[in-house]
Amino acid sequence: MTNNERLAVILAGGLGTRLRGVVSNVPKALAPVAGKPFLDWLLTMLKRKGVDKVLLLLGYGAEKIMAFVGDGDKWDVKVTYSLEEELLDKAGALRNALPLIDERSFFFLNGDTLLDLDYDEMLSFHLSKKAKLTIAVRPWKDLSRVDPVKVDESSKVISFGEKNIPPESDGFWLINGGVYVVERDVVEELPLKRLSWEATVIPQLVESGVVYAYKSDGYFIDIGVPEDYFRAQREIPEILRF
Repeated sequence: MTNNERLAVILAGGLGTRLRGVVSNVPKALAPVAGKPFLDWLLTMLKRKGVDKVLLLLGYGAEKIMAFVGDGDKWDVKVTYSLEEELLDKAGALRNALPLIDERSFFFLNGDTLLDLDYDEMLSFHLSKKAKLTIAVRPWKDLSRVDPVKVDESSKVISFGEKNIPPESDGFWLINGGVYVVERDVVEELPLKRLSWEATVIPQLVESGVVYAYKSDGYFIDIGVPEDYFRAQREIPEILRF
């Protein structure tokens, strides 16, 4: 990142199929949480964490998201957009947006999860490790909808997404929190096609020994299923207090 600017690339093109029975007329990123679209909460948090620029990766519902967010002036962040002509999955959507990314290191986030952490500290950790990819991880009690992460004593990731790994000594697993710091040259090497971030790209990078885990105990929620979406209505305003 240049000139102390912080770029966050947000994947916001999800269909929200598991929320269809609850939220049927808007993309998942705009699902209302306590009277405001989820993306509003996320952008507000990112600004407070020092993010200056946001690049939204859009697919389904792009027009509605662009109409709501505009140029980002409401949050005092500069917002740009990358649109998919076809479904590219997460890694493909990121590769498609490469011409809009100037920063050498940038944050990459899921548009339907929220993890409250120290973004400056995570970036400093990433740079100190000379990592190609850093994953924010959090202790969690079950693996039903998450990717477990195994690390060594130096915080290097040695396993990602393998459900059969035992928990840590405290009985919890470390799980993927959906926030990453990515080096631009990682994206440069990706093919421009439909490509999975979690199932393909991350395991390949782990195999190369260039992925590290930044541990956080911050509040975490994924609104992708109804029970957690309902929980978010109460918890997000209470935890973030905006």
